[in-house]
Order: sequence, then C-alpha cells, then structure tokens
Amino acid sequence: MTAFGQLALDDVVISDLGVAARRSSSLYSVHAYHTKIPAEAIIGFIESHTELGDVVLDPFCGSGMTGVAAGLVRRRAILNDLSPAAVHIASNYTAPCDPAAFRDAVNRVLDRVGERIGDLYRTTHNGQAAQIEYLVWSEIRRCTECDKNLLLWDMREAGLRTLTCPHCGFEAAKADLPIVGECAVEANLSQPGRPRVVRPAVEADLRFDLSRAGLPWYPDMSFDASRPMWRRGHDDLGIMSVADFYSERNLTALSLLWDAASSESDKRLRSALRFSLTAIANRASRRYQWNPKRPTNVLSGTLYISSLRYEWNVLSLWQRKTRAVARLFAARVVDAGAVEVVQGSAITLPLPDKSIDYCFTDPPFGAHIVYSDASLLWEAWLDDLTDREQEAIVVRAGDQSKTIDDYGALLHGAFSEIRRVLRPGGQATVVFQASDPDTWSAVYDAAVCAGLGFVEATTLSKGQPSFKQIKGRTEGEIVAETDVVLTFSREGSPCHLRLAPVITAEEAVRGASRSAQAAGRSLSAGALFADVNARLLRGSARPIGIRKVRELLEQV
Repeated sequence: MTAFGQLALDDVVISDLGVAARRSSSLYSVHAYHTKIPAEAIIGFIESHTELGDVVLDPFCGSGMTGVAAGLVRRRAILNDLSPAAVHIASNYTAPCDPAAFRDAVNRVLDRVGERIGDLYRTTHNGQAAQIEYLVWSEIRRCTECDKNLLLWDMREAGLRTLTCPHCGFEAAKADLPIVGECAVEANLSQPGRPRVVRPAVEADLRFDLSRAGLPWYPDMSFDASRPMWRRGHDDLGIMSVADFYSERNLTALSLLWDAASSESDKRLRSALRFSLTAIANRASRRYQWNPKRPTNVLSGTLYISSLRYEWNVLSLWQRKTRAVARLFAARVVDAGAVEVVQGSAITLPLPDKSIDYCFTDPPFGAHIVYSDASLLWEAWLDDLTDREQEAIVVRAGDQSKTIDDYGALLHGAFSEIRRVLRPGGQATVVFQASDPDTWSAVYDAAVCAGLGFVEATTLSKGQPSFKQIKGRTEGEIVAETDVVLTFSREGSPCHLRLAPVITAEEAVRGASRSAQAAGRSLSAGALFADVNARLLRGSARPIGIRKVRELLEQV
C-alpha cells in the first residue's frame, strides 16, 4: 500500500507484499484476545486516513488495539463490541489508571488473601519447605484390547496421536481409547535462594482435601452440548460447568482473589484488578498444554484441553501479571477521554450520522472462531455472557446455529451502520481472513450492498501464527496464514453493478507466486492465499477458496 511510504515503526514492515507485524510487544501481550492485531500495525492505516484529533471507529473492537493505536498518534476513538469480555479488555487497555494506586490496590488484595493462597501451593522437598510453581498432569486412558491403563506421560516421546499399548501391543488412535482419569506426574518447585527443582510429583504436592463449599463466589454456569465448542472429551474429563475447567486448588485461589479484588472501593482500580485476573483466567485453567521445551500458552480461539497439561501456581501467575499491567498503566498510551468503549451490536451503533472520520475494524471471520465460546472463561468470571443471538458467525453446532446467509445479513447491517456514521469522503478498512469462497462472498457482498465502494486490497501478516495455522503446518491442513485488508469508501455503487474482471484466478496465483519467490517467502497455498485474493479484488474479480489456490498452484 504505497500511501504509507516507509513507515518507521518497531516490528512493522510495509512493502508491495503488504503489511507485516510481529505480535510480540509487551503492550500487546498484557491480555490475550482472539485474532488480535498489533497496535503498531494499525497506526499506519490510521495516519494514512486521518488527521490529528479525528475520530476513529471500530465496531468490532475486540481487545481495543484500534483505540490504543489511535491514542498513540493522538486521534480519538470510539470502540464497540457485543462481547462483555472485549469491552472489559478494551476499556482497561485504553482508560488511564494510576500505576502507583494500582500497585497499592494489589497489595491490599495480597494482605487480605495472599497468605491463604500461598498455603495452597506449599510442599516439601528433601525435608525442607518448597513452593509449587506448577504441576504437570497426564491423562490416563484404557486400552480397549487388554483393558489395562495407559499413562500418556510415559508415551509422550513417541507422540500421542496414535498410541501403542505397552502391555499388549495394540495400536489405536488416542481418541478411540476412553479417558479413565488423570495423574500428576511432575512438579516444578522453588525454594528461597536455590535453583528451581523438577522432580516427580508426590502425594504431598496434591490437595484432594479442598472443597468448593464455603468459597466466595466463582462462576459455575453449565457447559454442555448447547455450546458449539463442547466436545465429548470435556464430558470425559468431568467438565460440566465453567468451574470444572479449573483444578480445585486453582479454583479456590481464583475465587479468593476475585472476591478480594471485587471488594476494592475505587471503581477504576476494581476494574484494573479484575483485568489482571481475567488475563490469567485461561492460563490458570486446565487448558494450559504441556510443552516439552518450555511452557508456551493456551490455544487461543478454542476450549481445547490437552492430554498433558499444567496446573500453575495462581498466586505466582497473578503477581507477575500485575507487574505487566502496572507497566501498561505507567506507559500512559492513551489520554483520558480520548477513547470511548461501548457494549452493543454493530448493527445499532449509538452514534449520529456522518460523525466518524475513519473506520478500522476486524470483523468475525465466519466459522473461523466462535467468539462467545472462546471468551467463555473471561465472561464467566465477569458474570456477563455475550448475547449469542446477535453474534455474527457461522456455526452449526450448539443451540444458536447460524448459516452463511445469517452471517451475511448481520454483516450487512454492520456495514450499513458504518456507512451511516462515516462522514462524506470517509473510508473504512476491513481486515479479514477466511479460507472458503462463500464466506468471502458474504463479506464483500455485505459491504458493497450496504453502499460502500471498494477502493483497495492488500495483505496483513500478524507474525505469530494462530492455533489453526500451527495445526495446518503440522497436520497438513490448508489454512490461510495472512489476512486481507480491504479499504472501502463511503460513496459506493449499487450492489448489482460490478466492473468486468480484469484478472483471472490463474493470473492472480501466478503473480502472488512470483512476488513470494522474489522475496524468499513460502509458496504454500496458505501463505499465498491472502495475496491471491487481494489481487483478484483489485482486479474486480471474485475471491476464491484456499483449496482452489492450491489446485491452481499445482498447475502453475
């Protein structure tokens, strides 16, 4: 996108191949969110389309990075999202908070419950006191041939997709062997003034004596087949409610911390404390998968529970996170009052006509992620769940199924609102990723039929791959690795009018391949997919699916 020139930003590269950014800044990682775009990557788009003091809109704001980007370059922003979790996260990213007052609030929480929580993770090693930093837990499955148990920890080096019973030699897919329990297998311990100790887990490390009776409030809403992300494996692991995503020890710790944080009298500090706790809500759950090299993170955009997983020390997790949150507040990236965050549907924005100078947004990617489920643990702790009837997604499972037509209709309403609130001459940038042509058509048609005029298409690489992208690389699944960035103007043509295509799909694939080869980049269908469709859109041609890209790649 040549309008940007040579933008000088850390972790951002802009060229004829599109925009590339790394999702690695300390600000970016304070609180996770699905499909998060680094603020550094958004800044260039905002500066290209606005002047100082202009108002930027993001009707699908997610974690609020559009607001952060706007604040960094002294623009104002209005952020909107249907999700209570998104509004909570975006508000805390963009509302100033005194870092010293926040640290004092953290100390008040520690004074109230710190010692009691610390006791939950105390153990011994070689006769001396030690603190559990984390335990590793392993599933136990039963061989359907000899009826003996298999500890998956013992089989980890051979891989866990297909298992061979050490007792009888029977081979089967892991999914075909029933789960019969779980077992703590390894402990990582700390002791004052000494290196970390890693040893096998022992009975003294476990807390089977804990009970939920008498705990302060904790989220206990049901989790069952009405949720699209529910799987049989959740049932096998005894996960019938949100509380069951946690070990009894970690649920106790989080319940005590949440109760103490909720007792903070200052509204801004109370929200900030809760922000620091939702930031660890997934990591503290049973969803944090074991990694042979080092702990990484939970798989975002899913409710997947790995066969090998961590049980982290919640107090240690939270204290580290509060330091990161304090640094965020000390950075003062957004001026007071510069960003407004509202909760609501993108099809009914509470804004006057022609009041917005520019829109940058990252709408839901069709069937890519069920956002309301992926945000479930955050929203459960907030005791405020997304109105799934208004959610713009494609989903077949659960009790709120939506077709591609339903998805397109909701997006059409959102794009109509964007056009209504944009000032004359204003433009909207839409970041999007989908692997199937039907979803692409739904998005593009929704925008054009809402009266927006297509202007330009380029690509955006977020750097760090998502769970689906990693899965695609390791398992051969074809997954798009970059996003397409579409720019629309407020002034458009009737949706039934469309210029004759000036490029074929074969030409788009050939051009994307040449550009990638010249830059030394991957020539896979996933890597080229976004560039191919950006070329097609610029040439007034319909986007194609990722399987078609692979088919044409084999021909060229």
